[in-house]
Amino acid sequence: MRIDRIVLSLVLCSAGVAAADDTTTPSTTEEAKAQPKEPEAGDFDAGGQVRLPNGPDEMGKYATYNWIAVDARGKYYLTKDITVDGYAPLAIVHPDTLMDGSQPKMFGGLQAQFEAKLPKLGDMPMVPHYDIDMGLKLDVTYMHERAMLLSEKDFPLFIGDYTPGIAGGLRMKIKLSSLVDFSLTPKVLYQGGGKLAAIDAVQVPTSLILKLGDLVKVAADVGVYTGDDFKFGGDSGGRVALGASLDVKIGPILTHVGGGLASLMTGPAYPTVRDSVYLDLNVKYAK
Repeated sequence: MRIDRIVLSLVLCSAGVAAADDTTTPSTTEEAKAQPKEPEAGDFDAGGQVRLPNGPDEMGKYATYNWIAVDARGKYYLTKDITVDGYAPLAIVHPDTLMDGSQPKMFGGLQAQFEAKLPKLGDMPMVPHYDIDMGLKLDVTYMHERAMLLSEKDFPLFIGDYTPGIAGGLRMKIKLSSLVDFSLTPKVLYQGGGKLAAIDAVQVPTSLILKLGDLVKVAADVGVYTGDDFKFGGDSGGRVALGASLDVKIGPILTHVGGGLASLMTGPAYPTVRDSVYLDLNVKYAK
């Protein structure tokens, strides 16, 4: 009798453990499904950005529709941690001739950007812990002279010969909280000369991103862009950009709307701050 009771107790306990496991499995499965899909080798996204930056016409008068830019973009995952981005900027609307006699071209050139994701940093004593996502970037370009100085906020001025260029930098995204991220992508660039002299510069775009759920993001954007020879002054081509943007995800489609000022400093490119107003729209398919 005692043996029968022991066997019966073991059977009941085993059934109870199995039942408990069964009740947790659906929850675990649902949580796994709720997590966003991690990219893997062979994934890609592609799309284009339409930009409406202020820029001069043949008479030097600045207006929004004097220039219309379209940037074709695509990203391919070589592995889950290594990607290559393709970028081809176009000035589909531009003046035939500017006041200085230069004749802008439509096709800006090509850029290939390679990124390798870095391992996450561990906890450090006396330092607040943040979830930091970082990657090393290398840009290889073949574009019109000085085109590498342009930011996505500037009007697409493509003049001179095609010359090779290279840039190296860092992509950093810091998760400040469950709702707020800070993005920083500094880089140093060099582009060879043709009719014009070779250039070197620094560009530091930053964004403070507020996530409103999984599908909507609002961002405040600030960017510092030097002129040639790392000069920050407006007279030397330096700019400080300020703007805001809204991103919405609808299924596999990512949409972006932004606007602001391409430069808070005046100079040859922008005689007044008002002349630097820009708008942009980005639509991208992500697989």
